[in-house]
Parts: sequence; C-alpha cells; structure tokens
Amino acid sequence: MILPGAGEPIIDPRTWIKMSNFEAPCDRCLLAFIKTPLDIGKKIFEEIEESMLKIPTLGNIKGRYKGVDVCVAMPYFGAPAAVMALELLIAAGVKKFIVYGGAGAIHPSVKIFDIIVPTWDIREEGTSYHYLPSDVIPKPRERIVKILNEKLSHVAQKLGVQLHTGGIWTTDAIFRETKDKVTKYSSMNILAIDMESTALMSVAMFRGVDLGIALIITDELYRESWKIFSGKRKMARIEEVVKTLFEVLVRI
Repeated sequence: MILPGAGEPIIDPRTWIKMSNFEAPCDRCLLAFIKTPLDIGKKIFEEIEESMLKIPTLGNIKGRYKGVDVCVAMPYFGAPAAVMALELLIAAGVKKFIVYGGAGAIHPSVKIFDIIVPTWDIREEGTSYHYLPSDVIPKPRERIVKILNEKLSHVAQKLGVQLHTGGIWTTDAIFRETKDKVTKYSSMNILAIDMESTALMSVAMFRGVDLGIALIITDELYRESWKIFSGKRKMARIEEVVKTLFEVLVRI
C-alpha cells in the first residue's frame, strides 16, 4: 500500500517555478488532453501569446476571453505527467482549473460523444496515493460541478447526446482494461475510464484549489468488441463542448 509521505518534500514545485523565473499570467486554466482547445483558443481569444507557460506541455497559450485572462495547457498523457503540470501551474499562481479530455465508456447507458462530469471515482493510478490516503475519495469542487452541469446540459441537448454525472475509473494501464473489471465497475455504476482524473482531483484537494472535469466519450469498452468514434462528426461536437468550457472557465 502506498502512503503519503509525512515530511517536507525535497523538491518543492515552488522552487522549480522560482528557478524558472516564471509567474502565471492568469489565475485560471483549461487543462486539455485533446488538442482542440488550443486550436479554438487561437481563434477566439484576444491578446494571444503562445508557449509562455514554462512547464512541460505539448503546447500552451495565454489569451483574453470575454475580458478575462485565461490559459490553455495540454499536459502529457497519464497521471504523473498531468500532475506535474498541475502542480507547477498551482505553484505559479493558477487557482482555478477546468480539465477536459477523452474517456472510454464502461456503462451501457453511456455512448460515444456523450459527456461525463465526474463526481466520484475509483483510483487505480499510483500518483494520487502520494497526496491522499487510500480511504479518501477524491472529488472535484462542487460549485464547479454545478456550473458544468448547468452549461453542458444545454450543449448535450443541442448535440443530441447525453450528459452524465457520476463515477470515473482512472488507470495507469491502458492495455489492461480487462472485461472482468469493466463488468465489475459498471455494476457499481462507474460510467467511464480515463488516465488522469483521480490524480488531478487528489492534487486539487491537497492544494486547496478549484477544479472541475468534463470528459467526452471517445470509445465504448462494454461491448463484445471495442468500438471507437469515427467520421467527421467528432470535430464539430468537440468544438461545441470546448467553447462551453471556456464560458465556464471565465465564470468560476
């Protein structure tokens, strides 16, 4: 069993930020595990600056949206890399986060292109256990969940998809999502699986920052054979969701 360390960390994220001579240019950020938010931000933001966040990412921008300074950062995949980006952004001064990415449906009620807002979870990644004990269930900020549900319900209706709120299963092992586990966790009303959510919620709770998550379903794991999205429908739907998340980001 992994237990959180009791002492002071040897490497503090604030030290890293100080060494980089970096201060966040805004107090809110969209963490994206899909590239679309970066592309959309470049189209609709004002006063855009690229790659100014001095943290490891696949890309990042800062801009002004509806009079509010915001950032978009695309961390590397997986809990450890995502947490590193989140920790450094927090240390640099960011206090409010929306997380956006893809997830695989494990519950038969959840279909490709549906939207998930996680509120509880099963932790099968290793990173979160360095922040919260194993008996703690990581959760997003309730206030942000409420705003996400309010805004995304209209988008889901417009797109003809479902908005689901509930459990997420986070794993480190994308190629070990086995049928027995899918069946077991689906019976517990877990809706979907990803690789970052529980770790990010754990860090947000540990650091006392605001964080909410919205995931779009990219594949279905509960069928006899794996089903993944196809066609051009994806981009239009993702763009609609992303624009709504920017609306939420400036409101929280």
